Amino acid sequence: MSRASRKISATCALAVALMSFKPAVAAETYSLQTGADLARVCSTPPDAQSLSDEDRQRLAICGSYIQGFLGHYAIARRNMDEPGFCLPAEGVSAENVRQLFLALLEQRPQIRDLPANLDLATSLAWGYSCQKKNAQ
Repeated sequence: MSRASRKISATCALAVALMSFKPAVAAETYSLQTGADLARVCSTPPDAQSLSDEDRQRLAICGSYIQGFLGHYAIARRNMDEPGFCLPAEGVSAENVRQLFLALLEQRPQIRDLPANLDLATSLAWGYSCQKKNAQ
């Protein structure tokens, strides 16, 4: 066999071997398009005292989505005439926002098919209304 033929054979064998390998555990992927999608990722696990690795990953994605949303809102708010919601000066935790979001979707399931960011903003406006803050 010529040197070129051996290289081609070895390359083909390597390609076949690489295509036959599959990851031991496929990572879960999440689509966060609607409020229902985000609610699935943010749902409270059945046993909060002993979280599975999947629950930890899922809740970390939820927390990251909420933190990213709040970070973007903090920047975008500078250009708004009137904010959609007024967070307390001491801030809020992602956990409080998660619980508020899930409570809103439980009370108003008809909005679950709206975009996730709109449902999250609606839950924050519901829980941290600027009118309530100004009345205090």
